[in-house]
Amino acid sequence: MPSRRALLSAIGTTASVGTAGCVGRIRRELAGDTPIEGPCDDPPGAWPTAGGDPGRTGRTTTVPPAPDATAVDLLASIRDDDGQQQHALSLPVVADGTAYTPISGGLAAVSLDAPMNGPMWGRDVADGITAVPLLACEAVFAPGMNQLAALDQTSGDRYWRADAGSHHRNDATVATLDDTVYVAGGSLAAVDINTGTVQELEGAGETLAIDDDSIYTTRSGSGIFAYDLNGEERWHRNISSKEVRGSASVLDGTVWVADYHGTVYALDAKTGEVDWSHSLPGVNKIDAGLAVAGDEVFVPAGTGTTSVALDAATGEIRWDVDTGIVTGRPVVGDDWVAFGRTNDGVSVYDRSTGEGRTTWSRAEYHFGTIGGLVPVEEGFVIWESSSSGLSLLR
Repeated sequence: MPSRRALLSAIGTTASVGTAGCVGRIRRELAGDTPIEGPCDDPPGAWPTAGGDPGRTGRTTTVPPAPDATAVDLLASIRDDDGQQQHALSLPVVADGTAYTPISGGLAAVSLDAPMNGPMWGRDVADGITAVPLLACEAVFAPGMNQLAALDQTSGDRYWRADAGSHHRNDATVATLDDTVYVAGGSLAAVDINTGTVQELEGAGETLAIDDDSIYTTRSGSGIFAYDLNGEERWHRNISSKEVRGSASVLDGTVWVADYHGTVYALDAKTGEVDWSHSLPGVNKIDAGLAVAGDEVFVPAGTGTTSVALDAATGEIRWDVDTGIVTGRPVVGDDWVAFGRTNDGVSVYDRSTGEGRTTWSRAEYHFGTIGGLVPVEEGFVIWESSSSGLSLLR
């Protein structure tokens, strides 16, 4: 991997200009930045953002690994200047057989087919990366401490850097819709995907999810907020006396969110009215979000013992399973759902019945504690939170 001193440093300066009719002020980057020219119409990748899509549903069209799958350390050949193996700071995003992985101080592009060849490229990002990156327009967007860097997906060369971002560390802080990247933080920001021009919006959040016309943010002590795409507040629900740490999930006019101690809420996306809530024994301290597909909502155990499938319309329990601790968002396929069981391994269950299909045990595969999964074709990328390792099970 190139020396940190030789890697691209994302440094920029901004100037403020007033713009009539905008909710927030506009900031433009220095002329030295390079616009993104696309193409932007192509699908961005197999897993282009936290939760798989802007609505954070956890859905995938891939298939799980074979029962006899093998595991490979994706970071074994990625070293710092002192020869020490680099660590993964969060889950990656994936497109065209490449995992774009936040590492100490920056971002590395790793081939899933040839990880032992070392990184395809590596780049420093000023102040590091604080969340799962984002893929769009053949670029990778790296969210850092109060900044967002846009890099070429193929080379890692920088297009632009924008002063927009969060001082919070949470996976789901950036999402894209059309030609705009929305960024959670002390104030919401809408960043032009081509130029990096920033529009500050009224509103704030530690996570965000979006649908075609709204932004949904959560704040740990204040519940869930909905804004239009210009940042005007539509509604707010302080749904619980407990904290909300994971992102909301939104699909087909409904928003689902869980509080920290295991109560799941379904809200009307237009009005914020609560359709139902369900407190789930065995679910506790949920940091990750939920997964939603079809007429089912999948709830990780958190630091509890039981993961649950709920009827999306009523909140009734469809099935539950003793998974032990699950701190990452579930992944949902065509007829299956997978949980990264922190201390036990990766398990796939029948989506309709909860019947166990396959488990790849942590002890057998020598995984660290499992913090989350990213689906790839016939496999999973596994983030090991205790060791900050990253493995490919395929």
